[in-house]
Amino acid sequence: MAKALASDASKPLKNNLHERYARFRAAALSRIVAFRKAGNTAKNDHVADANSFRLERKPGVRERIEYLTRQAQERIAEKRAVLEEQLWAVHEADIGDFWETYEPAKTNKDGKLETDQEGKMLTVRKQRAKLINDLPPEFRKLIEDVTVDRNGNVIPKLYSKAQANRDLREMLNIDSRKEPEAYDVSKLSDAELIQQLADTAKELGIKIDLNYSFTQLPPATEADSSE
Repeated sequence: MAKALASDASKPLKNNLHERYARFRAAALSRIVAFRKAGNTAKNDHVADANSFRLERKPGVRERIEYLTRQAQERIAEKRAVLEEQLWAVHEADIGDFWETYEPAKTNKDGKLETDQEGKMLTVRKQRAKLINDLPPEFRKLIEDVTVDRNGNVIPKLYSKAQANRDLREMLNIDSRKEPEAYDVSKLSDAELIQQLADTAKELGIKIDLNYSFTQLPPATEADSSE
């Protein structure tokens, strides 16, 4: 029976007004607003509320609304998962994957090739950005922009790791998990402090005699004066 209901709810309602109403309700609109936007008319909000209430009790309408709501939630969850995966890719990207090492011939200031004592051509070790078309698709997705240097080389600029870190912390609600504040005994009153000390002593099995007298200031005395 449950499978039959799920199968029926997955199909659009035959009544176009009912289908439009179900879709607006699945989009989190109130009954009255969804009722009117679907194309229904009513003298006032009271009538629209009553009619929409009856509409949702019609066979298939409530099931259709629930089905469309679940579909929307699943799509949001899927998009969130894709977005989180992309942010993690940016966060963990290795800049070295976008560069390569090559060894061109070494030349002197006159542009002539340099050789060693045996006449073997000398080379110099350099780095250059890889051709974007040679990068795998998952790497190309990490490039935000490119610039061209004075030699005509295309230099890739990756998406910001710092921004990806902030977006991930917000998405995963990490920053809201604050540590509890340290217990500050200075905020206790004298009576509360004495009671806390007494309770702690009792838990430890220590017998102590606490009273409130030591917290009171001694009475003021006049200083001796010499005539």
